[in-house]
Amino acid sequence: MHTLPNSHPLRRAFIATTFLLAVVAVSKARPVGSQTEQEQFPGIDEIKHVIWIIQENHSFDNYFGTFPGANRIPPETNLPKTPGGKPCVKPFHMPPGEPLVDLEHSWESAHACYDNGRMDGFVWAEGTQYTMGYYDSTDIPNYWQYAHAYTLCDRYFSSEMSGSSPNHVYTVAAQSRELNNIGSLKYLEKMMDDDDGFNFASIVDRFTGKGITWKYYVETRSLPPDAAVINAHLSDLSYPNPKTFTLWNPMPGFKDIRDNPKLMDHLVAETQFYRDLKDGTLPQVSWLIPDFQDSEHPPEPIQQGMWYVTRLVNAVMRSPYWKNTAIFLCWDDYGGFYDHVVPPEVDAYGYGPRVSMIVISPFAKRHYISHYTHDLTSVLKFIEDRWHLKNLTARDGRANGMEDCFDFNAPPSAPLIIPVPPGTKSRLDPVHYTYPPEVTLPRESPLGPRGSQALPYIPPKKVKK
Repeated sequence: MHTLPNSHPLRRAFIATTFLLAVVAVSKARPVGSQTEQEQFPGIDEIKHVIWIIQENHSFDNYFGTFPGANRIPPETNLPKTPGGKPCVKPFHMPPGEPLVDLEHSWESAHACYDNGRMDGFVWAEGTQYTMGYYDSTDIPNYWQYAHAYTLCDRYFSSEMSGSSPNHVYTVAAQSRELNNIGSLKYLEKMMDDDDGFNFASIVDRFTGKGITWKYYVETRSLPPDAAVINAHLSDLSYPNPKTFTLWNPMPGFKDIRDNPKLMDHLVAETQFYRDLKDGTLPQVSWLIPDFQDSEHPPEPIQQGMWYVTRLVNAVMRSPYWKNTAIFLCWDDYGGFYDHVVPPEVDAYGYGPRVSMIVISPFAKRHYISHYTHDLTSVLKFIEDRWHLKNLTARDGRANGMEDCFDFNAPPSAPLIIPVPPGTKSRLDPVHYTYPPEVTLPRESPLGPRGSQALPYIPPKKVKK
């Protein structure tokens, strides 16, 4: 066959045309949002309700690193205990009840784990071999059942290479402008050098004037008689007030929400979620935030968080809302646990390490693993696409929405009810320690001074000689 040389005008024209057609095909396959009105994905209007359940502190490899068909932990993985050292740690199945101590997940430790894209700093940056531990279907069977039955995303990243607080802000604002964890409104104002707290828009601003209903549900429980023994910082997460700013509830950090009683009325206890399902008053957009006991944040047992989520999902599946709802279940940050996939570098803040996302809906693709690149702002992008809203920032503007996880032409899936064993309760370990790193970590960021400790650090008591 005769082949035209690369320099031939016809060959150059053919290459240029082929490239243009490829770009058009990609743009159609992966719609990109604009700063104006979003182009609607066919069938997306079948979704009338978005429910976003956000759990805590587990990387994708930690939960689904052995899941069939996913981008799994490479068999040759073996990380050094010290930078450049020979003793190494291979991934292992996490022993029952471990870890008993929290793993650090600050800006500094996350970047040390990342190690300029080598993803080899986890053991020495976290100061423990438990960073290499993983769970499987024997530990979190319900999550694996949901992942098998519906859609699992294996390129879903945290939005900032840091801990909980910044990433939770991304779930409502597609940015954070802060470093590490901010546990109180007073510290937020100091950190932002602004009495208003967050001085940028949240998705709630986009809802205004559009008639879009929403609620931010926070799991609450009564303080026990011995509450005085609980660390003050931990108490805010174990027994939260939905209207109080915490690491996991950024909503009161926005002045336009905090100073507006009507908007503050949207911050409610999780018990209201069950009433709304029963009374037919579920809003169009919901966030569901656990208390510390049910968050799966180490060292709380992951199974009690799994059963907390199962109750929520079962309640939706048993309600009339199942037929038109999309449930997005994710974890906010890596929690100090190893993940082998290099996060795309989209700006100075992220992405952060990969976390899990399960899409549960009658319209979610069945037995499907999404290999599209997503992050926390992708759910915001989905909400914006669904209700024709402007993007909040360049982050959600560039993000892939979650549309590839849905098939609106297939018959809707039946609900998957997983019975909750009777007597399943949650407990709280009131004292938490954090493993120290093996080496001194650099204190660097584009934002200046660091935030508070990952969650809360309680130093060991000195032993009297």
